[in-house]
Amino acid sequence: MKNVTLAIPENKFKTFINFVKTLDYVKVVDTDKSVVKELESSLKQVKLMQSGKLPKKSVKQFLDEVSS
Repeated sequence: MKNVTLAIPENKFKTFINFVKTLDYVKVVDTDKSVVKELESSLKQVKLMQSGKLPKKSVKQFLDEVSS
């Protein structure tokens, strides 16, 4: 099975999804919005670290945080 990511204008999205759902060979998977928000938050933190507005973590601190 192949996966495709599409960028659809907001005003056309609902119509497009309704059409795609009529195709018996296509499975529409909704994106978990909490995952997207978490990624956006992480990106903001990285940008703050790069600009010096947020202290950088050591690799050990990062791994400890990820593993807990």
